[in-house]
Amino acid sequence: MDFTAFYERHAGWMYRLACAILKNSQDAEDALQDAFITVFRRADFYGSLEEDRLKAALTVIVKSRSINILRKRREESTDPELMERMLPGDEISLTAGLMLEEAIAALPPRQREILLLHFADGFSESEIAEMLDCGRENVRKTLYRARKQIRRYLESEE
Repeated sequence: MDFTAFYERHAGWMYRLACAILKNSQDAEDALQDAFITVFRRADFYGSLEEDRLKAALTVIVKSRSINILRKRREESTDPELMERMLPGDEISLTAGLMLEEAIAALPPRQREILLLHFADGFSESEIAEMLDCGRENVRKTLYRARKQIRRYLESEE
């Protein structure tokens, strides 16, 4: 994979996506850098994807890195208005939303990634398996374990 050409082809739209999520150019640059490090580490996999699958995978990576930055920013913030604005879904109360965010953040990275790909981004188990170069059954079991761990976390917080 010619990484320079790859970077030049995708950096612009990836940066704009990160900016749209983070509303801060410096944080967007950090998310973009983290995303390209992820791609570089698995260049053989990402280089073999068709263009539409590659763009979907890159979108997930940028969103994931951006969400991690938002989470870190929220943990450092004491501004309630900023915290509410960062929570997904207006119908979720601040407390319930924070508990769910904490439960998801407590998952091992692989479980969190698969869970977010499936529920937040709408990818099927088969699509995730192809993206992550693993079996569909592995994805299914990982989703099951992640949901079970979230359920336990939420029940222990009651």
